[in-house]
Amino acid sequence: MKKHTQDIYFTGYVTVLIKGDRPELFFNQLVQEKVLVWDIIKKDSQTCEAKIRKQDISKLRMQRRGTGYKVQFRSKHGFPFLFTALLHKKPLLLGIAISILSIFFLSNTVWKIEVRGVSPELEHQIETQLDEYGVRLGAFKLTLGAPVDIQQRLLQDIPDLLWIGVQEKGTTYALEGVPKTIVKEEEQPGPRHLVAKKKGVIVDMFVSEGVAQVGVHDYVEPGDVLVSGLIGNEPPPVNKDEKDKTEQKDTRKHVAATGNVIARTWYNVSAAVPLEETYTVLSGKQDNKYAIQFGDSFQLPVWGFGETEFKDSQEQTSVRHLRFLRWELPIGMRKTTEYERVTKQVKRTKEEASAQAEKLAKQDLQLQVGADADIISQKILHETVENGKVKLILYFQVNEDIATSQPISQGD
Repeated sequence: MKKHTQDIYFTGYVTVLIKGDRPELFFNQLVQEKVLVWDIIKKDSQTCEAKIRKQDISKLRMQRRGTGYKVQFRSKHGFPFLFTALLHKKPLLLGIAISILSIFFLSNTVWKIEVRGVSPELEHQIETQLDEYGVRLGAFKLTLGAPVDIQQRLLQDIPDLLWIGVQEKGTTYALEGVPKTIVKEEEQPGPRHLVAKKKGVIVDMFVSEGVAQVGVHDYVEPGDVLVSGLIGNEPPPVNKDEKDKTEQKDTRKHVAATGNVIARTWYNVSAAVPLEETYTVLSGKQDNKYAIQFGDSFQLPVWGFGETEFKDSQEQTSVRHLRFLRWELPIGMRKTTEYERVTKQVKRTKEEASAQAEKLAKQDLQLQVGADADIISQKILHETVENGKVKLILYFQVNEDIATSQPISQGD
């Protein structure tokens, strides 16, 4: 019987009391009509009790007609009767619905924001920016951007941030940042010379420690000593034939040579720019679509229907899942942003391409020599047009610091 009744709770069943002469015969008639009957108990010679399924109540009533038996329903069991009873208790249902909605709302509300790893001043800047983004205590999380979007916006809006991580932990937003300010430990350099790292002609120099070995307008090669870290007179060499003389001790002071040596240097730089160029850029136009996502694939659109009008676009998608207490539900709001991409074709004259090539060559050279170096002149050495490109070889003159340190060895 258990095999046939294990799922009856979900369909419902009732306990019935049959009164009459030999009531067990009535149950036999029900069985013959393929009515499932179980837990038959004979109370007395005129009364029997048993259980039947909810769906068989109509058959029981039809079978009772004209038999003289009396039927009394003692109790009702199962989910259908429980659900019906709840429907008649509207205040209770309303209270349950309000409780579930309240828990759902509170589970998707920001109740705490933690910022770690930064100074109090930078923490205040971060909290101010978060407030502008709408990330504040009491905010509904579905209206906020994804953590990765918040991270990118903070890095763009706060220059003092080197990196920041944004993590959503339930009802808490945890942020950990790394400031750009790096504390450098002061290192005391040992005895050293300043030598040339490239060839050039000295145009200016400033020595704060050590002895200058070159002057303005001197030509130097890589490795030439520019500023010596040995202060004092060098002892005269000892003649091997004068054995009676004692070798003089080197009394020169060893210091860390310090200064700047600016030299005129030269570079040949090649650059090429096409006369015709095609590239793709974002136009700035975008379309947003919102959908309720169930599971990993099923989506129910709620805003932004139909296909986009963009001929070419770039798509970005983010999903914010709902939470209930500490559990993440398989239901969320999916936001899809499509950015319009447009293809542009640029046609340049030979003069325009040549000017663009000069500009690119100068930019590349500036990156190579550093921001402190000055490019003082440039000249086109060779210009050709090959395979639809203008190719240049340019000659640059640069004023830059060519000094680099070299430790003083024991033999110096």
